Amino acid sequence: MHWAPVGVLHLPLKEGGQGLKCLHAQVRVFCLQALQSLLYSAGSSTWSILAHAFLHCFQRLRYDRQLFYLCPRGFPRDLSRLLVFCQDLLRTWKLFSTTRSVAAAVGADLLAEPLLHNPQLRVQAAESRSVCQSLVLAEVTKVGDLLDYNRRDWLDPLTLARRMGLSRPRTPRRILQEVKAALTPAARAYLNRALREGAPRPPSIPGPPDLSIGPLPCRSQQTPHPFTAGRLHELQPVSFQIAPRKYLYTLTLHTLHAHTLVSRPDTKWRDLLPPLEGEQPQWASLYSTLVPRPVGDISWRLLHGAASTGVFLTRFTPIPDTCPFCNVRETLAHVYLECARLQPLFRFLTNILLRFWLHFSPHLFIYTLPIHGPTKSRDLLVNLLLALAKTAIYKTREGRLAKEASCNCRAVFRSSVYSRIRAEFL
Repeated sequence: MHWAPVGVLHLPLKEGGQGLKCLHAQVRVFCLQALQSLLYSAGSSTWSILAHAFLHCFQRLRYDRQLFYLCPRGFPRDLSRLLVFCQDLLRTWKLFSTTRSVAAAVGADLLAEPLLHNPQLRVQAAESRSVCQSLVLAEVTKVGDLLDYNRRDWLDPLTLARRMGLSRPRTPRRILQEVKAALTPAARAYLNRALREGAPRPPSIPGPPDLSIGPLPCRSQQTPHPFTAGRLHELQPVSFQIAPRKYLYTLTLHTLHAHTLVSRPDTKWRDLLPPLEGEQPQWASLYSTLVPRPVGDISWRLLHGAASTGVFLTRFTPIPDTCPFCNVRETLAHVYLECARLQPLFRFLTNILLRFWLHFSPHLFIYTLPIHGPTKSRDLLVNLLLALAKTAIYKTREGRLAKEASCNCRAVFRSSVYSRIRAEFL
């Protein structure tokens, strides 16, 4: 299996993988679950209070959970001043596409709504780096910072310009105009009511943020395969508050291995033996209570093209690229379908399958038989016979390379079936 990419090995069996857990993805999922607890936990645990405090002091932005509202290009690059745990949270968050349905309209959420790099509050005048730095130095990074409770009005542009270290109020005036234009009527009405009430600011408990999480748009330069092994294009954004762990792991796994999976077909036989209409590899049928694990592994490797052939091995070893039986160029299709030595085995399989009212074909041999409830016993037995036939082909080829005497795949297949019958029923 070492010829299959690591991303394929981590896929579930029904998707063509081996179901091995990806430790890197597991760590990212733990970070996402910690974020769920940080953003939506009803109680305030000690670690969440400490995490909010560190986030609030980061780069003088005075954001805590508002950091997770920012668009990716506005995300701080230098995270070295944060705790390692908080760094992992932010780096994990940047792997995905995260959006809010609407900006806050009332309460403390509106007063703490970010001014900088907020997708829900487009302030073009505050997008340049110099203006951002001036606003941070002036401690004006939230909507509530633009309110003057003493005057019961919005900040005066001249006052804001002095705090930003500017000589002219043109940029502050533009910022105020764009913020007012971006706010909804309900938000403007709430701010006007808060200004009329004066200081102290009206107390309010922040509500849970309405965040959704999903895959980032594909930025790979590789052309996606029409039958790609990746599933990012199938995953839809879901509410982050109720996102189950299984979804988070699937999203993280396919995101981390997107470069490997996006241009890789689900099986190498898409080009060698195009499936018929409605036909696809039956990954779940490769392993069952009847099929031993090593035998199922050979069928799995065959579907992924992770099998030794002369054409592949000649690039790394002095082994010739010709078939050891007929001296024809040894491709994957030749080894398991086209070699003349396989015809006695295929005729034997044809006679056996006719007893089950099935017709033997290359598609059935490679893609195996789907398991249906009414014919489950027959389907399991047929898949066992097909798996033993592939194992016989594999063993006889390895035997010929090792110069062993017995290389008759039909005889090896019969012997395997007889051994299994004796072990099960005699």
